[in-house]
Amino acid sequence: MGAFELALVALNLLIATIYAAILWVMVQQRRIMDEQLKAMQSQLREAERTRMAANRPVLRVEPPILMPAAPPTPVELRRLRNIGVGVALEVVYFLHEWGTGVILMVSGLDPVGAGEFSREFFIPYPQQLLALDAALTVTYADVFGNRYWTLYHFLSQAHSFGEGEPPHLKR
Repeated sequence: MGAFELALVALNLLIATIYAAILWVMVQQRRIMDEQLKAMQSQLREAERTRMAANRPVLRVEPPILMPAAPPTPVELRRLRNIGVGVALEVVYFLHEWGTGVILMVSGLDPVGAGEFSREFFIPYPQQLLALDAALTVTYADVFGNRYWTLYHFLSQAHSFGEGEPPHLKR
């Protein structure tokens, strides 16, 4: 093997070493970029949760509206209060049995702004509803189309809140 061939082999080894070093650097850069991408995706998910929370409506059932000097009627007027920070859209309320979820009545309401009350709606035969152990579920959406629900139990006057479709209703 001559000096020329030996120099050619050495040059090929040098070039192969340089390519290997470049490849190693590229693999390291890819790992760093993958880690940065994961961190940015995590930040984006957190920002999305914050954005959603900043526009989330929360509806609460208010106590009955007293009607002064009116004879007892088989109807009770109620209204909802939006205690959240976003507008509640597509508001629908369901009067149903507490344990079974069997729906007795369905009706809709106008959108309810943040900190505002809904228009009044009637609850028929409130004394019978207590005997039936009835509840009121209100479904609504935020401006992004996310669905929420509020469950109000007449007897205990307790509220429960959730996201998505209410699992306790039989539709």
